[in-house]
Amino acid sequence: MERQRPVEEMMTGDFTVAEVADGGTGFTVLLGPDGEPAGLIGAGERGPACVVEANTPFGEVLDSADLLHALVSGTPGLVIVRGKDVVGVVSAEAIKAEIVRDTDSRLVSGRQLGDAQPYGRRAAPGPSRIQCKTCGATNTFRRFSQAAAYTCQHGDHDFVPYWSA
Repeated sequence: MERQRPVEEMMTGDFTVAEVADGGTGFTVLLGPDGEPAGLIGAGERGPACVVEANTPFGEVLDSADLLHALVSGTPGLVIVRGKDVVGVVSAEAIKAEIVRDTDSRLVSGRQLGDAQPYGRRAAPGPSRIQCKTCGATNTFRRFSQAAAYTCQHGDHDFVPYWSA
């Protein structure tokens, strides 16, 4: 795997953009009232919009603890943007497959996970963006956990993610 290749090389253009979460097939990027990503629906999962610039080297994504935490927590993928425009989605499954390939290549070269520092700098993604089901406003989180309780950043009420029943 080439760690310096841009993440956009892995993205799919098979996605739709919507202002309301629906039960469509494929990936749907949910937009907030400000027109920016506020959620991602796909592969039977609903989660935050973890936004990554299209030209970000994929190695930086693999080295980002925040992005990997979001994927482990059930986020269906990453929303890829060029400026403010959504240009694609990289599925969690594609990222997991790259992690396996990357790990295998590091083991073959004699380097194991945890040895020294990762190559290059770590991706500095923007915060995860999640629409509040109660008020419709987009909340931003550096690291979101479904096990934690939050107060909506736009009102005096409990934050309820858009995907909650």
